[in-house]
Amino acid sequence: MALRWVSVAAIGLATASATALLAWLVSPVAPGIAAVVFGFTALPFGAMLGWILIIAPVAADQTYTSGDSVESHWTTSASSGTATDLVTVLGLTLAVVAITRVDPPATLLLTGLLLAAFASFTARYALARHRALSV
Repeated sequence: MALRWVSVAAIGLATASATALLAWLVSPVAPGIAAVVFGFTALPFGAMLGWILIIAPVAADQTYTSGDSVESHWTTSASSGTATDLVTVLGLTLAVVAITRVDPPATLLLTGLLLAAFASFTARYALARHRALSV
């Protein structure tokens, strides 16, 4: 169990380091301060990501209501997580736009958001299907 917690800490530090490096690379004013602030801010979220990936148990047996098919359950679980992913993508995009002070066209941002929604739903559906079929 200690090795799992070390892995969680490693994922948290890697996420914070990657965020700090990105902030340092794209910040036009005071890149060092931006790297420190964004690195410390990303550390708890990186630790949460590590916990989700390493420690959180995978629930294999799920209850289905009568009349629901397995595919509809996979679709529901994929759809429910897509909203969280989109909020995360929007937050990161707004952070990058605020740091770099660029003004991208709205069409580009909305197209990127739509592609992120498709990718999130597809990945979550495939993961739910894989987990159910590999048991």
